[in-house]
Amino acid sequence: MNGEVANGLSRLLEPHTAEEFLASSWGQTYRHIRGRAGKFAHLLPWERLGDILRQHRLDFPRLRLVREGRALPVSSYLRHTTAARGKQPIPHLQPVKFTGELRAGATLVLDAVDELHEPLEELAAELERQFRERIQINSYAGWHTSRGFDLHWDDHDVFILQVAGRKRWRVYGETRPHPLAGDTDSPKPDADAPLWEATLEDGDLLYIPRGWWHVAEPLDEPTLHLTVGVHKRTGIDLLTWLAGQLRASATFRQDLPRFAAPGERAAHMRRLGEELLAAWGDDALEKYFAELDAMAEPRARLSLPWGATTQALPADREARVRLLAPRPLDLKVADGVVEFSCHKKRWRFAAGALVVLNCLADARAHSVAELCAASEVERLGEETVRAFLGELIRHGLVAVSAD
Repeated sequence: MNGEVANGLSRLLEPHTAEEFLASSWGQTYRHIRGRAGKFAHLLPWERLGDILRQHRLDFPRLRLVREGRALPVSSYLRHTTAARGKQPIPHLQPVKFTGELRAGATLVLDAVDELHEPLEELAAELERQFRERIQINSYAGWHTSRGFDLHWDDHDVFILQVAGRKRWRVYGETRPHPLAGDTDSPKPDADAPLWEATLEDGDLLYIPRGWWHVAEPLDEPTLHLTVGVHKRTGIDLLTWLAGQLRASATFRQDLPRFAAPGERAAHMRRLGEELLAAWGDDALEKYFAELDAMAEPRARLSLPWGATTQALPADREARVRLLAPRPLDLKVADGVVEFSCHKKRWRFAAGALVVLNCLADARAHSVAELCAASEVERLGEETVRAFLGELIRHGLVAVSAD
């Protein structure tokens, strides 16, 4: 991991460092880190959660109320109407019924809240660039003592950020090494013998690896936490990708010799094995990771109103732009051309663009003036820099930023 990763992750883990955490805990064991009160409060204040519920048409299962491990009937807090022009039901929150269920002990769950609130989107985007894996942030709010979920495990690693209030947690470890989504061969642990049990206070962080059983209980007070899910790849994912690569092989596309003689069957298996081993080279993992990075979906950002104009960029030299690539760029220069893969395509620009791309590669906002100054060494000129930025905006690689 590079310095950017270490610094970004360490902001969540402070006062601990990312390097120490990755070496001692990541994918290995749970980790509880005490934090100062209010450490995560800016990520999702109670008022902002209320605004999100009010301003968005949220439906089940993204928005749901749960109690004692069961989802409540949707009709107990939502009503649906149908627009005159279409048949798609429109969800409407019923505030009185909704808060009544919360008073009765329901836990409020909102999935992918990172798509609805800027600070959480920034956090998710930064962690995605750092871990190079898909990140999703969910919110959980409770008020009384009823559990939202029973003892369970997740098919991804999670960071629990205690935003407000407190919650009691128990962690048990895994009963099936590295379980996958849909696995049913993971027996429950002894509920009376947790490996760790403690109360998360405002500002605390708890890390739980994939497959580790855990349960959380509110303490009869308002409590709000965020779960940052990191969806890592496994050997099964690698094999699935490799199977796709082998579609180019006529041997693998050939029908299996069900009715052939034993010798012919054995020969066919040897041919399959030889081609499989050839594809399973020392560089297979790096090729897989490179393709994952290139195919990663960007988060939607629109440069309105400028992106819909022919210029695509404000005239103000202090206007700021930022790269939208969800993964760090691997810039390569050869024969007067700079190349990189991003947004499911291979991009090629004149080598003089490298200085601008190097500036943008940190995914921070940069002013047009700053990029022009950096480009003076290549004598590009402001008109050329603006034309290049406009092209990047039109292709969705860069967006005008309000930062």
